[in-house]
Amino acid sequence: MWRCELLCGLLLLASVPSRAKLGTFWHVSDFHLDVNYTAGDGDVTKMCWKKAGGYTGAQPGIFGDYACDAPLKLVESAVDAMKRIHPNPDFIMWTGDDTAHVDDKYFSTDKVVDIISSLTDVLKSKFPNADVLPVLGNHDYYPKNQVPPEENELQTKVADLWKTWLANDYEEFKSGGRYYRDIPTTNVSVVALNTLIWYKSNRVTPGSDNDPAQQFEWVDKILTDLAGRKRKVYIMGHIPPGTFERYQQKKEGFHWYQERFNKKYIEMVQKHANVIQAQFFAHHHTDSFRLFFDAADAARPVSYMLLVPGVTPWRSSLSEETGANNPGIRLVTYDTVTGVVKEISTYYLDLTQANSNNKADWKLEYNFTKNYHLKAINPTTLYNLTKTMKTNRTLFDRYYSANTVSLEKPEICQEQCQRLHWCSITEVDYERFSQCNAASSTSAWAAGTLAAVGVLILRSW
Repeated sequence: MWRCELLCGLLLLASVPSRAKLGTFWHVSDFHLDVNYTAGDGDVTKMCWKKAGGYTGAQPGIFGDYACDAPLKLVESAVDAMKRIHPNPDFIMWTGDDTAHVDDKYFSTDKVVDIISSLTDVLKSKFPNADVLPVLGNHDYYPKNQVPPEENELQTKVADLWKTWLANDYEEFKSGGRYYRDIPTTNVSVVALNTLIWYKSNRVTPGSDNDPAQQFEWVDKILTDLAGRKRKVYIMGHIPPGTFERYQQKKEGFHWYQERFNKKYIEMVQKHANVIQAQFFAHHHTDSFRLFFDAADAARPVSYMLLVPGVTPWRSSLSEETGANNPGIRLVTYDTVTGVVKEISTYYLDLTQANSNNKADWKLEYNFTKNYHLKAINPTTLYNLTKTMKTNRTLFDRYYSANTVSLEKPEICQEQCQRLHWCSITEVDYERFSQCNAASSTSAWAAGTLAAVGVLILRSW
């Protein structure tokens, strides 16, 4: 009898799932350090690199200005806040764009590497033992955007700079700007992509090459191997696929990837959606997300991407409505066994207030699940959220406020703007985005009776 009780008890314990262990990591991006930034009274030609030759606005504050890129004091305050808020993350994602938005005549390969080195030192000073996973942004090259798909001088110098962080990934990064990493004591692996070779402004990538550096072939093999090992994967990179959600000038929107690469990226995600748990990208400086749908069922979401806001407050010159943002950083909480993202906590700096108070008071902007009333974060809940945002203006306003990190008032985003955000989130494919954005009225858009160029939008509206 006692043997049965013991055996039955052991079987019962074995059948109870072990308690999930939660882990955390920081995602920080788009520092865009302006090494020439000068606050307060002084030579107006040197206050802000973007305004070189004459600064006509108010005197910029010590933590930055919305017309400028980030001064070192802002960068240091962001990393200080990361250390204060959560000093022992499992790892740190650093997704690039480290130099200011200025002409190439101010740069050289060595100057770009020096700026990356300065930012590396800031992170190492606060997180000396952290597992940092970095990638390059399109502004981390000279000339900017023109990144060769093969090993090159700048990439080699940065690989040497990051050798401690890269460890066994050193050679892979040096030759291709990419790598993957198993996160210790977890079931999560991170695949870091070199998205710069897919950028439409990169004229170095041959127009006839459908797989520069064989990166799609490489990631296909890596994801297949990781699936075989029962790992859960985070994809990270600088430039995201899809359309910039704030550009309103053309129905087709503003895209970053060359179209053939955008299609191949979507196909890659669809093929490996079972192993890809989440995707983490940057470049926009804004807070948003994207959905990917099954290739055979256009109404079934299978993956999602999170776009992290930038540290720089810089007002984009792409178009008037793209605007500026408050500086932001992000802490992600995840299940170390399943890889499921449990919470996304975005912290921000009210730049105007910081300059006025002469103090950088970084604080929680919002928690994702609480802000959007979600019990879980996954492709289905995010799709349901976007559908609700179409008719629930209060919910959309929460999203829009977060989009510029609590800078812009939501009421400025009306019909065209709201539709643009919806289409950007749900249609990563360029043609489908254009069809979605071609809806001519709010009533047609909200009712889901969208047809463009004779092609019916297949989403379940």
